[in-house]
Amino acid sequence: MFCVVGDIHPPDGFFAYPKYALGPGPWRRGERSFTRTLEKYSMSELKNLLENLKRLRPECVRLDYVLGAEMFFLPSIKILKHYSCNEDLKKIIEKDDRDVLEQLLVDLVHEFSDLSGVRLEYFGVTGSILLGIHHERSDIDLVIYGKENYWKVIEALDEITSPRYEHSLKRFSTIYPIKVEDAKKLARRVRHKRTYRGANFSIYGVRKQDEIDEKYGDYIYRMIGLAKAELEVVDSSRSCFTPSIYIVEGYAEIGGVRYPVERLTCYDLTYTALLHEGDKLEVFGKLEEVINARSNNSFHHVLIGSFEAAEREYIKLLI
Repeated sequence: MFCVVGDIHPPDGFFAYPKYALGPGPWRRGERSFTRTLEKYSMSELKNLLENLKRLRPECVRLDYVLGAEMFFLPSIKILKHYSCNEDLKKIIEKDDRDVLEQLLVDLVHEFSDLSGVRLEYFGVTGSILLGIHHERSDIDLVIYGKENYWKVIEALDEITSPRYEHSLKRFSTIYPIKVEDAKKLARRVRHKRTYRGANFSIYGVRKQDEIDEKYGDYIYRMIGLAKAELEVVDSSRSCFTPSIYIVEGYAEIGGVRYPVERLTCYDLTYTALLHEGDKLEVFGKLEEVINARSNNSFHHVLIGSFEAAEREYIKLLI
């Protein structure tokens, strides 16, 4: 079972990676059990998964001209079933024989909707609950459709949920090459992973159709190199989506050459809705030129969540 990444895809398929496979594990559907392909969701794990797929399922890896990199790819002709986050949540809400976790999901969604004023139609569920393979201790993975809706829900979370500080601190301090004090600064900022009535949940944003202002091929990405940059966040409103996009000001440097940077783009969802306007950052990641294929204008961004910078990339809060 594949997890789709983002909302910009080639016409003949989707950028998606295999998340669950048949094997021993607590996730079940009938007599079949499933295992997760990733444990820590680190870039080094994803890199190993990509190499295994190239050997076992080469049709599921694509050297993509637009992105200028090898990517997980699911051809449309290989798709047997598509799961819809909002439609399947609606089915769970309407059914009578909900299990304990499904009932908790329904309660959570209704409370979030009441507190935020966001209608139920803009909520969705993903992860193991969407696939119907969850167990009693599974996380609840929510999606919210629309930028304004997402931020309304995020602002309402504090009333009925608790932060998962220790979980976030462990990830920042073990996955990224930063000091514990730097990890603590970031962990205190995490808002999209919390606890509701004893259950862990996450919440991510999905662009509505009228918010998608580009299509595959509008922008071409070309790697310049791995770079350290000092940046200031000037707009974080699109950081709720996949990828998380922060509009920034600052410079990256490679070999004594300075490049102006306009965006910090994070495919690593740890950084979802994390940074604020005015934050000053030290960043290490993949520096790319982003070329507008229609106008031929270009700008630079630093990408967090690349295979090239696996185990080396990081973000530090300077203030």
